[in-house]
Amino acid sequence: MVRKRQVTRKEVAERAKVSVAVVSYVVNNGPRPVSAETRAKVERAIAELGYYPNELARSLSRKKTATIGLIIPRLMNPVYAEIAESLESYLSTAGYLVLLCGTDRDPAKDREFARILRAKQVDGVVMIPSGAPKQALRPLRQAHIPTVVLEHDLPATHCIAIDDLRGGRLATQHLLSLGHRRIALIRRTPSSALSYLRAAGYREVLEEAGIFPDPGLIVEASAGFAGGYESMRQLLALANPPTAVVTHNDVLALGAMRAIQDAGLVVPDDVSVVGYDDTASAAYLNPALTTVKFPVTEMGRRAGEIILQLVKEEGSRPTQTVMLPVELIVRGSTAPPPKKS
Repeated sequence: MVRKRQVTRKEVAERAKVSVAVVSYVVNNGPRPVSAETRAKVERAIAELGYYPNELARSLSRKKTATIGLIIPRLMNPVYAEIAESLESYLSTAGYLVLLCGTDRDPAKDREFARILRAKQVDGVVMIPSGAPKQALRPLRQAHIPTVVLEHDLPATHCIAIDDLRGGRLATQHLLSLGHRRIALIRRTPSSALSYLRAAGYREVLEEAGIFPDPGLIVEASAGFAGGYESMRQLLALANPPTAVVTHNDVLALGAMRAIQDAGLVVPDDVSVVGYDDTASAAYLNPALTTVKFPVTEMGRRAGEIILQLVKEEGSRPTQTVMLPVELIVRGSTAPPPKKS
């Protein structure tokens, strides 16, 4: 199939019987005013010829590509998907396109996508590194590409983080207030992200209550529903299983709840479960999930605001870490521990 030749701005001008400059004013909405009659003639010529602006040429002339890269660990994770949607929604209103890259939690892909986005000459990058953030940031910094890092607190870097220490504390305090004492933790393998502080908050609250954290009640899980399921099965197989569990996120919590049900037990009558993130499905589970909520949509929007400011100011803004708050959302998956017969 022969590729159709792109219509030029000169051809539009000839069809509308105006100058090429006038066509440019109409396409770019300025810088000079155009009468309604002339604008209508140009727009009619554009429609008849099927003209569209050459974005590559425009970007070269402006030294901007109007594109922002987004690097996230998993495309299917509901939290990352919500961040991506919020960021894209904000940036699209400003005329920017988001290039989405999923690393599947592979630090090597962090670095590779950073190099690819640099080669694409994106105006900025928002990223959630899966590991070794300094190495992932290096190719972007070498090219002086503005970058915002989420879920981290890195020196000399624009970051947006979550108060994960408080989140871990809130979840554990809630279960203690219900009377639980054997409280398990399903955690993710520690990484450079601040989410490891959720486990630190769990430990702090137990120690403050005079309860030494039992190493047998702390299980590391792989990402995904299966990770939560297998970890909960391991906990239920203990001679003295927990009456409650704090999970690293809602996805692991859902897997844990399924394992509890498959074992013939009931949530929360036999085992209480607390998630983290307050994903869209959390309120619709059976029972609805008690979870720690952070403003996911705000994280995406704030990232969009900061990256656009950096692009416009060419990175001159002083670096800082924006810390987003968390809150406990109590639903039906938590209750007092079962009474001993």
